Amino acid sequence: MSAPAARWIRRLVAAAVVAGVAVVVTGALDYDPEPVRLVLLVLLLVAGTGLLLDGLPRTGVTWYPTPLHPPVNAGRDEVTQAHVRLLEDHQRARHPDALLRERLTALADQVLTVRHGVPSHSERGRALLGADVVAVLHGPVARLGPRRIDQVLRRIEEL
Repeated sequence: MSAPAARWIRRLVAAAVVAGVAVVVTGALDYDPEPVRLVLLVLLLVAGTGLLLDGLPRTGVTWYPTPLHPPVNAGRDEVTQAHVRLLEDHQRARHPDALLRERLTALADQVLTVRHGVPSHSERGRALLGADVVAVLHGPVARLGPRRIDQVLRRIEEL
């Protein structure tokens, strides 16, 4: 006997047991049941439930959520990808914003604090950075070309 046939036989036996119990209980409680209608109702419920269960997948539902961050290009980690995006956005922006300047200032603060124990806004920090880098870090927001960004980064690395 095949698996679906065995399942339906078990369901019919369960339906017969449930219908018998329902007829006996309703009769004992003086509800005066109509046995034919009660048996047909139980068979209808069991057949509907059986069809519903047979139609559902047996493996369960799988869900593949979309990643929060797009996949990173091969050979680049997320931090490098974020820096590249920042530089590209700075170059493409209609009006330059302060994000690149803030990132360069944070980098200069980190390097000056680790190597010299002073922040970039202190007198000694400004002297170590030089007037041209201080103008970029603490001056008005301006669009920086790739060459200028490279000069500022090299100066910060040399500290």
